[in-house]
Amino acid sequence: PLAYEIFEGNKFEGHTMLPVIDRFKDKYNIDKLIIIADSGPLSSLNNTELQEKGYEFILGARIKNEKQEIKDKILSLNLKNGKRQIISKENELKIIISYSDKRARKDKFEREKGIQKLRDKLSKNRSVKSQLSNQGYKKYLQLKQTTQDSKDTTKKSCDISIVLNEEKIKEDAVWDGLKGIVTNNTELSNEELIHQYSNLWQVEESFRITKHDLKIRPIYHWKPSRVKAHLAISFMAYTLVRHLEHRVRLQYVKLSPEKIRKILLSIQVSVLYDTKTKKKFAL
Repeated sequence: PLAYEIFEGNKFEGHTMLPVIDRFKDKYNIDKLIIIADSGPLSSLNNTELQEKGYEFILGARIKNEKQEIKDKILSLNLKNGKRQIISKENELKIIISYSDKRARKDKFEREKGIQKLRDKLSKNRSVKSQLSNQGYKKYLQLKQTTQDSKDTTKKSCDISIVLNEEKIKEDAVWDGLKGIVTNNTELSNEELIHQYSNLWQVEESFRITKHDLKIRPIYHWKPSRVKAHLAISFMAYTLVRHLEHRVRLQYVKLSPEKIRKILLSIQVSVLYDTKTKKKFAL
């Protein structure tokens, strides 16, 4: 960890990444900077700005949101396990599409798990109001007009119910196992590009350490100076944790900060003082 930036709580997250990159590049006088990020924090507008500023990047691609022409090309590849293919985009960009059986099984498992939860919920409560959301797997829900039953005078022709969109589920299933990264880098090999992107797990691990191990949140301060002090202390603590993890890995094996902490808590030291030599001995 080298630096951090602080923004107001109401600042849109999509507008925070580029200023951080610019300040970091200027502060450390970096000649060439390659940005690696997941698809979450960046939009197509951000990608255009990165290119205009001359940055190279390796970004997670939202392949389901691509133009229909690109999506058709991706689905026509019929990739086997571990294989990858390049698809060219506009503005000298390229998408590297890879396929993994393991990822396909994971995608299928998570989708079926989410759909089963929806089925269970629908079997208990079909209230339209309670289900109205596009969050997570609720995107598979759709409104359906209830046909009027001549025998049932309580039903109106405008009555609607909520059901699973089986067609939408099938459309999503064809994307299982596919992963894309978009880049404007022309020097690194495809293997190196994918390898560098896969290192993002370290960022996710960092979030877990700061949130769970170091309890950086919630922040119980409202004055800007106190919030900044809290974050400065948290950042220093995180830096020390990473340094400790590094030193342990060099001498022994890789251990998580939580395991290192538990081991340290179990260590006891007895200090013996020799009254004649005035020396101290630690056991």
